[in-house]
Amino acid sequence: MPCALITGGGGFIGARLARRLLGDGWTVDLLARPSTVVDQDLSAVTIHRFDGATEGLIAIMAAARPDTVFHLASLYLAEHKPADLEALVASNVLLTGQLAEAMTVALPAGSARLVSTGTAWQHYRGSGYVPVNLYAATKQAGDDLLRYYIDARRLSSITLKLFDTFGQGDTRRKLLQLLVDAAASGQRLGMSPGDQIMDISHVDDVVDAFVVAGHRLLTTTDSLDESYFVSGERLRVRDLVPIVERATGRTLDVAFGERPYRAREVMVPVAPAEGQHLPGWIPRRRLADMLPTLSA
Repeated sequence: MPCALITGGGGFIGARLARRLLGDGWTVDLLARPSTVVDQDLSAVTIHRFDGATEGLIAIMAAARPDTVFHLASLYLAEHKPADLEALVASNVLLTGQLAEAMTVALPAGSARLVSTGTAWQHYRGSGYVPVNLYAATKQAGDDLLRYYIDARRLSSITLKLFDTFGQGDTRRKLLQLLVDAAASGQRLGMSPGDQIMDISHVDDVVDAFVVAGHRLLTTTDSLDESYFVSGERLRVRDLVPIVERATGRTLDVAFGERPYRAREVMVPVAPAEGQHLPGWIPRRRLADMLPTLSA
């Protein structure tokens, strides 16, 4: 069976992907910073501690020899402060370049395959590139670095651009989980007017997309340079409230309009056009069906 190297395996989606690949029979290695905490149920993986040095990553890549690298590590900040600049660049730009360098130096020619993670927030005003925030700009910068390695060193790459995600065990304090928690506690929740549209997918559907992309890279001899949106259900933020109320059997105390929209709020997310959907993947889990697992 193939071998995967995953970055971001200590995160919500990365850990879920690691468990899925292990269940499918893959050998799984994780690239992790010295301080990263990895779930105890991932004891079957090999953990490579990365100190930030490119030469060290080249040595790790030569030892692991992955058939596919799944790059999910990133630093997400909706709004940044001046002190955040270095960390955003290091996490979202430098690490991406180091991975591509290590893969194309340490792995046999034609075997460098990368599934990278982008964001729909790279597209503030439609399908063209306009970053919502500095986080999205650094993700684009990482993509631009990959283009050199794709063209000059035959890196084969698929980028999956994610929207919003949810699922049991998510500790990121996203809006959906805040609503579920407020239903359980009865706590009043102040929100924006709530007319923005969100595109949301269950984490297992997102993991399915990474697995499909990984197999797509493995089953072609061509060097790929592809990018796809991983799009799920679309609804207004304010329409989440009755859905959560039905799923929990509780009435929510929500104050719409108590908070303003944040700067550069995405009111309507980019809509994937024909050819921007990952071949062989469709979302299978509906929000209303999966909501009860969040409050279990």
